[in-house]
Amino acid sequence: MNDDFFQIIVALAVILIGALVGGRLATLCHIPRVTGYLLAGLLVGPSFADLFDLPHLVSHFALSELRPISDVALALILMNIGGQLRTKNLRRWKQRIFLFSFSEAFVTGLLVALAVFAVNFLLLKTTVASLGLLHTSLLFGIFTGAIGIATAPAATLMVIREYEAEGPVTSTLLTLVGLNNLISVLVFTVAAQLLVLPGGDLSSVAYQTLVPLLIGGSFGFGMSFLAQRMELASEHKILILGGVTAVVAISRGLGLEPLLTCMALGMVLANSSPRWHRLLKSLQEIDYPLYVIFFVLAGAHLHIETLSHIGILGVAYVLARTGGKLAGSWLGARLGRFGHRERTWIGMTLLAQAGMAIGLAATLADTWPEGGKLIQTIILGSVVIFELIGPLAVRHGLVKAGEVPILSVLRKRAPQGAMEGLHSVANHFRNNLGLPAGHKVENPGDILVRHIMRHNVETIHHATNFQELLQIIAHSRYDRFPVVDDEHNFVGIINYTEIRNLLFDPSLSGLLVAKDLVSSAHHSIPPDTPLREALKTLQKKRNISYFPVIDPEKPKILLGILSQNDVLSAFRRFDLDS
Repeated sequence: MNDDFFQIIVALAVILIGALVGGRLATLCHIPRVTGYLLAGLLVGPSFADLFDLPHLVSHFALSELRPISDVALALILMNIGGQLRTKNLRRWKQRIFLFSFSEAFVTGLLVALAVFAVNFLLLKTTVASLGLLHTSLLFGIFTGAIGIATAPAATLMVIREYEAEGPVTSTLLTLVGLNNLISVLVFTVAAQLLVLPGGDLSSVAYQTLVPLLIGGSFGFGMSFLAQRMELASEHKILILGGVTAVVAISRGLGLEPLLTCMALGMVLANSSPRWHRLLKSLQEIDYPLYVIFFVLAGAHLHIETLSHIGILGVAYVLARTGGKLAGSWLGARLGRFGHRERTWIGMTLLAQAGMAIGLAATLADTWPEGGKLIQTIILGSVVIFELIGPLAVRHGLVKAGEVPILSVLRKRAPQGAMEGLHSVANHFRNNLGLPAGHKVENPGDILVRHIMRHNVETIHHATNFQELLQIIAHSRYDRFPVVDDEHNFVGIINYTEIRNLLFDPSLSGLLVAKDLVSSAHHSIPPDTPLREALKTLQKKRNISYFPVIDPEKPKILLGILSQNDVLSAFRRFDLDS
């Protein structure tokens, strides 16, 4: 067998098995699987082997040859994040989301730039080539500030998917990640073209920014047209994989970074295709192994030795970026008039940093070797920190925001112990041989409502006028809406039936507010109710899609929402486990 091929196939086997082991160990430690994949990659990678003088399980050659898988996986993630920038979502927040994003990005970039500039100018006094101390420090600050804005879309998206997070904070977070990376790439591209590239001018800036948008947008529109002529989910999968791979190849061939191109593809495809959600659903059936390989490879690429090289500049970068994300998010949410949960928790959910930052730092090292190499070392060292703590911060923020069902956190462990699992396998094997076997499983009906309900609920103020109410409904996935008063006391539920009747009598719509449409005939449920009781109610009342969860001792306080999908998902999950 060819030695090169053998290295690649061994590396792939080690990566997949290492991911399986890392993911399982992560669940035992109650941390996100993403962190387990990264640690598995770190342990099987050449950096760890070199540090302890061990043989390479995954060689540098294999990592290089497997890079196309990482490129395609990252491209799919960026396309997905770009899809969050749908005009439907942006119209929901109007200028508020842009104010939020700009404030957070500006504060983060400014704090990082000032910290790196001050450390180099006042303490280290490092100069590059023929540049003076002031000029060198300014360039260090500008480029680290631009890179510091970027947030890891892959880690963020994977944690959201793993813990089934859903709600206003999650939606805002995904949109901010897209805008964050868009701002970071644009600022970095302009700075690189005008400040360090010889012969760089406005035409080169336009080429590096507008051409990726044109290529990605053209492919997105073309894929939207083709999707309309395809009915099979298998064709949708091939269409997305083929389109994304083609965009990456064209971008590389033209000397463009595919980051911006793939985000543009996602933005245009999401806004132009009526089948966007069907395309995403088809993709989610096959994309997970690609993402797993991407994270293990990302861990294998991490350089442990850079932690000792980042020095005081790296420490300044890590501290300033962390402070910038937290302070900038608080300020942005406040200026954009977002709620308390957004102000408190979104900052930490933006801490993860990996692929985007590594890609931008590598580009800078190629275009400006004299100073880019030092900045690349700082970024690579800080990525080791941010990529390991980032997924934990994302999970913590979403759990604290009340958008992760408690059951999704509790079930991140093996459904059976080792001996119990072995016993089940033996019994199942004997049963297939014709011998009686079986085992008793726990009844999911015993789970309490509080364990799977959503705590962070999107409510409607009782004074909301009818036209504004219609706009809220247009951007919501629900068909019933909880209404609260000035003290946030639960008033009741508005359902589509009441609204639908008014659409045929527009003369009344200008006189009505939300509290006029509230129905008192809603079926609330206490948090300690077993799921079997909720399921019985759903079977009897076919028109119910979710329950408001009310504390029986404080009936005016809305604790959360229990949707029909969450109930059915809990039963299905236990059926699969058993």
